[in-house]
Amino acid sequence: MEQFVYPALSALFSALVTWLLSRRKTLAEDRAAELDNAVMAVKYYRDMLDDMATRLTAAYETIKTMEIQHRELMFINQQLVDELQKFKQLNGKPHDTTK
Repeated sequence: MEQFVYPALSALFSALVTWLLSRRKTLAEDRAAELDNAVMAVKYYRDMLDDMATRLTAAYETIKTMEIQHRELMFINQQLVDELQKFKQLNGKPHDTTK
């Protein structure tokens, strides 16, 4: 009986020690993988944010340019309306006062 119990207990003890040590190693590897994933996610979102900042700056510049163009076109339009009113007055048509 002793010939069976001692080898079984030593095998059980060594299996338990191996399991405990491998469990610590596995947990450490899992934490390292989680940290790597977090670092990669931060890099990904930082790159997206930088890209969005660049796009926002470009959109802002485009809007400023379009606002300047809009003002110029409104000024030209007002000049054309004034010329049209003068032309109508020269041709004897009544002046439109609804504006």
